[in-house]
Amino acid sequence: MKLKIITINVWRYYEWENRKQKLIDFLKKENIDIVLFQEAASSKKSNWENQIEEINEKASYEFSAFEKLVKMTKWHEKPIDYEMYYGFGILSKYKIKKTELIKLKHVIKDKDFGFMHISIEIEGEDIDLLSVHFENTDEGSKQQLKETLEWCNKNKISSIIAGDFNMKDVKTLKEITGEDYEISYFIKPYFSFMPTEFSNNKEPITLDYIIAKKSKFKIADVKCIEDSPSDHRPIICIIELK
Repeated sequence: MKLKIITINVWRYYEWENRKQKLIDFLKKENIDIVLFQEAASSKKSNWENQIEEINEKASYEFSAFEKLVKMTKWHEKPIDYEMYYGFGILSKYKIKKTELIKLKHVIKDKDFGFMHISIEIEGEDIDLLSVHFENTDEGSKQQLKETLEWCNKNKISSIIAGDFNMKDVKTLKEITGEDYEISYFIKPYFSFMPTEFSNNKEPITLDYIIAKKSKFKIADVKCIEDSPSDHRPIICIIELK
């Protein structure tokens, strides 16, 4: 069996009204089985509970979920006096059996990062997925990836791990995962982040990956979407279940 999986950092509500329909049209066109979001937001000023609900009003996936990670206190550097959060989301054609939010240890920054663990059921079999958002420092992303893999080993989970790793050096990613995981970048190299007026990076880099435990999955194909509806480019993988 093959799954078509996408990961995208949706960039919260930045320029959202200009991007929302483009994202929805893209999801419909690609006919993706499972969509994993990072930096999906919720706001008391929105008419929806969160961005996942808002997207799915037109994307029309049968199953969806959202988990809050960070409470925002500023918007465009200005303090806000209403509730706003961002975290993780999923849209799925398959039944979501459970989700849980795992916060990782702070490394360099005093800010929450972590992952959403999702268990879905496909043809009677449970499949584990992790949507990750690691600290945007070299040492932070490195240590949080190690902590995430330790969590998987402790819980005896063979998983697909996807998201915003914030890891610029793919060689470091390979060194940490060893021979246990396939990495999207090594199937087909790509740049997943292009500079914006808000970003510190001024050159194209790769921050987003999909990795899959070799004992259970095989990455058959990789595509990075250049005409992106976000500041991060979506990564699509076709993954075979062994």
